[in-house]
Amino acid sequence: MNKALLCIGTNEDTETNLRLCHQLLNSSFGGISYSDTSVTTPYGAHYKNDFLNQLAVIYTDQDKEEVRLKLKSIERQIGRESHDKEKGIVKIDIDLVIWNDEVLKPADISRSYIVDLLPSLKK
Repeated sequence: MNKALLCIGTNEDTETNLRLCHQLLNSSFGGISYSDTSVTTPYGAHYKNDFLNQLAVIYTDQDKEEVRLKLKSIERQIGRESHDKEKGIVKIDIDLVIWNDEVLKPADISRSYIVDLLPSLKK
């Protein structure tokens, strides 16, 4: 069984997009634990709105690449399009931050919203 830490972020219709993200993640992976949410100032001046961030832990028999593909599929289902980011819009972003004991996003793991949300995450 693989364990993954996900970081979820949205800055457009945040409550609706996060709720839809939960529905899609829950239907794709069983037994997900979610952290509290946090409103954060974006990294980068071109983003128009603050972000709503949340962490999630999933356990899965799928391999890392299958999980990445599933996360990208969920992003597309919620309406994420590559050109939106240029306009400062992130409908949903689901990052695979840690896979088992491997930190996949070393720069992200020290970001304040991840550090601040980790204690609220039910292991």
